[in-house]
Amino acid sequence: MSRPYDLVIENGTIHTPTSSFKADIAVTDGKISAIGGPFTEAAKRVDAKGLAVLPGLWHVHCHFREPGHTYKEDFQTGSAAAAVGGVTMCIDMTNNTPHPTTLEDYEMKKALVAPKAHVDYALYGGGLYPRTVEALAKAGAIGIKIFNTRHIKEVYPYISELGVLDHGILFELYEATRDMGLVASVHHDDPEWCKRLTFRDYIDKGRTDAMAYHESFSKGYMYGHGMVAGLAASLYYARICGVKLHVLHLGVMPKGANEMIHHAKFDLGQDVSCELELGTMFMNRAQMEKVGPRTYNWAYDPEAGWDAIKDGTADMIVLEHAPHSKEDVDPGWKDLFSVPLGVTGAQEYIPLLMNAVNEGRLTLNDVARLAAEAPARRFGIFPRKGVIQPGADADFTIVDMSREGVFRNEDMLSRTGFSSWEGMATKGAATHTIVRGTIVAQDGKLVGAPGFGRFVPGTAASA
Repeated sequence: MSRPYDLVIENGTIHTPTSSFKADIAVTDGKISAIGGPFTEAAKRVDAKGLAVLPGLWHVHCHFREPGHTYKEDFQTGSAAAAVGGVTMCIDMTNNTPHPTTLEDYEMKKALVAPKAHVDYALYGGGLYPRTVEALAKAGAIGIKIFNTRHIKEVYPYISELGVLDHGILFELYEATRDMGLVASVHHDDPEWCKRLTFRDYIDKGRTDAMAYHESFSKGYMYGHGMVAGLAASLYYARICGVKLHVLHLGVMPKGANEMIHHAKFDLGQDVSCELELGTMFMNRAQMEKVGPRTYNWAYDPEAGWDAIKDGTADMIVLEHAPHSKEDVDPGWKDLFSVPLGVTGAQEYIPLLMNAVNEGRLTLNDVARLAAEAPARRFGIFPRKGVIQPGADADFTIVDMSREGVFRNEDMLSRTGFSSWEGMATKGAATHTIVRGTIVAQDGKLVGAPGFGRFVPGTAASA
């Protein structure tokens, strides 16, 4: 008798970027071995009747704060929250202490987080020294993350040393990243412009509370027009350099950013992609006023964000996870310009996304494209991940579109102990998070072990 399959997912509806259909999926040795069915022999079965079976969904903008800031979050707690939420693959950012801008510090981070991950993950290399980019790429960096910004008051998480404001250095980082074939992912800004106007109209006048901060945002001072100005220069330098540019935080920026990116992609044929910050579109004014410094901002123009998905400006979607402790952020009720601006999103991402599907803003096919296939393609991991087809990693996010829930602080696995979305009701949630054929979370409970998640190296990694 032939060996039984390790896992069979049966009776579900599979959703890909282009189609939806009923079929069973068989898994062997962590890979998809067959699609169709019925499959009679299996060591384990998951009955997905009435459920949506999606390719494993990615969270491409995580700050798990390790090393150096683990009182805010660490790789175990952050990846556990992601797993329970329905995420199978995370990309972690670089504003750590020490930051992974040299081979030594990158390898240290790799070794430190490996025993802690609940889901598969990739790590950016920090873009600060053009001379170290090659070593970071060969060590497995998924891309090079560049902070083209600094906080106006030098507040973490914007580590001042990581801010690349010299456009000559920025260009050299682009050259080095291009030569290694990686993506340069950039947080853009013009911080001196932001600083001057924010101090002039708010801080120097003693207007520093949370509502004043959000008023400054609504004017485009904080996370606004400066980001678009920084993007304008970056797009040009990236174009003449030929680097693959990935724009972070599209949802935070005014509509001018959408127009620039659309022009670069479709009129100029530039190799540029971007991730749409859905959190700003889900965060309404009432929720912001309730949680105050425990979140960041709402979108300038939510409809422009949805249009960016429809017209192809946005390539992928994200709900940034940028956690801080209560002690870090709560003084922001009185002075939000002097504390970190945090947001939780690892555990809440998929429920909020499914809620948007139930509201008719997205389809499950859109989700399969924007949160699985597109990031896998952009970062060079397709078709190993991001797709449901034989030979691919058996990563699945299985969703009950009728499951209702309310975010509660006490349910969050993040070390913060709170949710930016406290009290918000959603419809649609993950029932199973499956990574390489193994269930790591089920029905809102963590069932996997830390260390199961594997490091996924970038395309330039040495053999």
